[in-house]
Amino acid sequence: MNGTLEHDAILAFLSRTVDADRAAMERPEETIDAFAALDLAPGAPVLIAMPNGRALLSTFFAVLLAGAVPVPMPPASGAARITAIAERLGAAGLIAPRIEPRRYLATRTHPLGVAEAVLFPGNPVRYRRGDVVLMTSGTAGIASGCLHGIDALLRNASRHADAIRQREDDTILVSLPLHYSYALVAQALAALVRGSRLVVSGPPFTPRAYANTVWTHEVTVSSLTPSTATRLVEDPPDLPASLRVLTVGGDTLEPRHVKALLADRELYLTYGLTEAGPRVATLAAHIEPEHRWSSVGVPLPGVKTRLRDGEELLVESDTVLRRRLPEGSPDPLTSTGAVATGDRFEIDDDGYHYFRGRLSDSVVVGGEKVWLPSVRRIAAGVPGVRHCATTVYRDDSDELRYDLEVAVDDPGPRQAAEIQRALNRLLLRSERPHRITVRPAMDGVWHK
Repeated sequence: MNGTLEHDAILAFLSRTVDADRAAMERPEETIDAFAALDLAPGAPVLIAMPNGRALLSTFFAVLLAGAVPVPMPPASGAARITAIAERLGAAGLIAPRIEPRRYLATRTHPLGVAEAVLFPGNPVRYRRGDVVLMTSGTAGIASGCLHGIDALLRNASRHADAIRQREDDTILVSLPLHYSYALVAQALAALVRGSRLVVSGPPFTPRAYANTVWTHEVTVSSLTPSTATRLVEDPPDLPASLRVLTVGGDTLEPRHVKALLADRELYLTYGLTEAGPRVATLAAHIEPEHRWSSVGVPLPGVKTRLRDGEELLVESDTVLRRRLPEGSPDPLTSTGAVATGDRFEIDDDGYHYFRGRLSDSVVVGGEKVWLPSVRRIAAGVPGVRHCATTVYRDDSDELRYDLEVAVDDPGPRQAAEIQRALNRLLLRSERPHRITVRPAMDGVWHK
């Protein structure tokens, strides 16, 4: 399969997809038929807030096969966050395990396998049949997304599978959230296009549970983030020799951790971002000299990169987003159609890419990217708040954290509780500040 979706191929893929921790209870064909019976307008976006598992993938493909537009999002999203995203994207409905329809001004839910669907009142925005919206809370606000075509995502998945030498007889483990583009495209869709078997696990991630899953399901290919890879090195479990390939997707991994992960297996360090569709570059660390282990390698076939002003990486590819949503959001595309990544890189004479940090107002906390202007904007919207500032730092364990400092008219416990509630309504737990300090606003003076 390359570039298109076929009903029978999707069912075959879902039949070789298993949940690591439980038997799949849903029947994919029933889910596909039940969603089609909702008869949504072609191109209508549908939010999907499902936990990791085959049921999430069944609903994702059910939406696509019916001509609607899937929008995967964190399953822990509350009603306020879902409503905000639905309004900004013009969504037609929501799919989740359990839904209280009155929260969304609806009167009923529709059974959808092990999930439920609710349809929002009003007329949805119409995109194109075959579109997918991938959310990007870490780079442009909590309710913005990237509009892609499924054909481009499948193309990117195929290129990634080629780069890591993924085979049809491989068993791929997904232990990262499937609403992330890295897990959805580079793992789930890569298994689809390559014909591989897929095992869906967690989160949360623990080295022991991870090792048990690899042993139990005879996993041959697995992908990690830099933070989970580091945990695997610091608390190394016994992993079978059948685990042939490890890939690490993210910014960078310390060379000492690269050395520990090699262990007679193939190790690929990759770089990407949702806006690029998502994978951009790959390093086959097991065949490269040690001085390149701090690199993310060279661009995938079909991907061109260059540096703007000598530091910001620009990415050109036929898999980059078509545009940012909603309309009016900051546009990452340059006039030539390249993605401005906001990431600082160096590129050596042999074309190897070295990540050197970020230009934008974001921070990666525990492996999660947080867009700090969104945090400040939420706090500033609480009545009585005059100024907000965020401070990024490393704690005693050398982990990145950020604190929020707020100047208010009345710095009492009630005001502090209102700020906390406002943040909790719209931010995931991993996105919230480590510490909130509330201070009195004094004569308009504010020190950042």
